[in-house]
Amino acid sequence: MKFTHKQRKITFGLLMAFFMAFTMSFLMVLINVGLTPFFLSIWMKSFALGFAVAVPTSMLAAPLSQKLINKLAPHE
Repeated sequence: MKFTHKQRKITFGLLMAFFMAFTMSFLMVLINVGLTPFFLSIWMKSFALGFAVAVPTSMLAAPLSQKLINKLAPHE
């Protein structure tokens, strides 16, 4: 499967958002609620909300981060 440059950027953002939301929601629910009988349902609700926030955030933060890195450490 071949992706265009734009498709690669979008896919990267989606995957980063997925893994970050998945991990962070798991840890936050585990810390705040503990392993209760309702852990899985609480976690999935938290993950869904986190993913919905993480996707646009990653799409905005990635290019801004790249610009900042290019200013701090320009290519030679």
